[in-house]
Amino acid sequence: MKQVFKFILVILLLLTGSMRLIAQPNTFYFLKGVPQTKDLNPARPGLKKGFYLSLPLLSKLDVSMNTNNWSYNDLIHRGSGAMADSLVWDFKKYLTSLGKNNFLMESAALTLLEFGWKKESGFFAFSWSEHEFAEPFFTKNLANLFYYGNAPYLGSTYQSGYFGIGAQHYREFAFTYAKEINKKISVGLTGKLLFGMSGIKTSGLSVVAGMPKSGDQIDLGASGRAFISAPVDIQLVNNSGYQLLVKDNFNTNSYFTNFGNPGLAVDLGISSKLTKKFEFSMSLVDLGFISWSKNISTFTENGHFLYRGINLDMPTNNPPTTTDVKGLILALNDSLRAAFFPSKSTSGFTTLLPVKLYLAGEYSLTGDVTLGGLARIRMFNNMVHTSVTASANAAISPRLSLSASYSIMESTFDNIGIAAVYRIGNIQLYAASDNVPSFFLPTTARNANLRVGINLIFHDELKQKKDVHNKRHRSAPGCPF
Repeated sequence: MKQVFKFILVILLLLTGSMRLIAQPNTFYFLKGVPQTKDLNPARPGLKKGFYLSLPLLSKLDVSMNTNNWSYNDLIHRGSGAMADSLVWDFKKYLTSLGKNNFLMESAALTLLEFGWKKESGFFAFSWSEHEFAEPFFTKNLANLFYYGNAPYLGSTYQSGYFGIGAQHYREFAFTYAKEINKKISVGLTGKLLFGMSGIKTSGLSVVAGMPKSGDQIDLGASGRAFISAPVDIQLVNNSGYQLLVKDNFNTNSYFTNFGNPGLAVDLGISSKLTKKFEFSMSLVDLGFISWSKNISTFTENGHFLYRGINLDMPTNNPPTTTDVKGLILALNDSLRAAFFPSKSTSGFTTLLPVKLYLAGEYSLTGDVTLGGLARIRMFNNMVHTSVTASANAAISPRLSLSASYSIMESTFDNIGIAAVYRIGNIQLYAASDNVPSFFLPTTARNANLRVGINLIFHDELKQKKDVHNKRHRSAPGCPF
């Protein structure tokens, strides 16, 4: 049991480090002997025989974070010279690290209950898990406006491009069935029943500003929609502009027993042994939607305002007092709030899950050692995110399997991953990450993920081999047992 506690301690230490950064690690795809590989491709469950039960609350913990090639250190880092002992904001450096379109994706999943079994050519599994993810996205044009102001755009029309956020917390009940059609082809299907707990979706948020070279006016327009489903009461009070009033209606019991906002999703997978040594597989994961109808607040903005400055000669020709200036600023604020007063409704909305496409090939060097290649394409918020992973995978013994990987993710080239599964009796422990250095250098990491879990496995091949060994031992001459 000491080995079990040591392994758990290592996992917790790794998890603590990864939380500084908060998807499934690509390295996990080829890990041998773990039933949860079905989550990446339902046609490839890691259980060859027997029954498994994931330890409740420790079945699976999956956390990840990635950006489009910018990190915390690009914005905040230690200064130089007299500021060498202080953290400084370096927005100019941050701008140089941005692309045309930028995002920050974080996700987490916790499986509360999971079990399954493999009998002959069929595999069956059920799981209950909680998922959350958030992805704010923005353009470099929007960031430039915050830093440089409107001066670079005089004599032209400024366009921010689309920005916003997609975020969801949802409950998932998943039912998996995989079938070995013959010795060469396996197929798998996971049907998912979803219930949205809370979510936010934006659509078409953008800012447009026309600014003549003289700089004597700004023609400002803003448009877009925001959809919110959450246990809060959001009110807009229109009184020469508007006030935003938010009342928290959160109740722990009602929130976590909510089964409203239904949705459906599927995972589809296939695996084919093209030759004795080469296997090709592909899967489509999280193809689905959630329909939101509870605790809805929908806001639509389509405002316009022409700003010509503040006339400080008003209301008299005398030098204005501080009271006069304060009144002019308040009047300008009221005008802006009146011009950009969003309309509110309670109409429902629909969100899609971040769908993933996996394409993989695995070549067997020996019966226990393989080389794998995996391409993953993730689609969300009208953006496509890609990654490519090469891995070496080995079943060191019936108890221990390891994978080591190298990945290119979102134009980053420093992703070194490791995955391991270890068996002690009926207890199986596993962990996987695509970027181990991120745990030690979190401020410079662009990608970080970690997946850990504990399974109880019964009547599988390992147990069968031990029984055969014990039977032979007992039948040996002179054996007292």
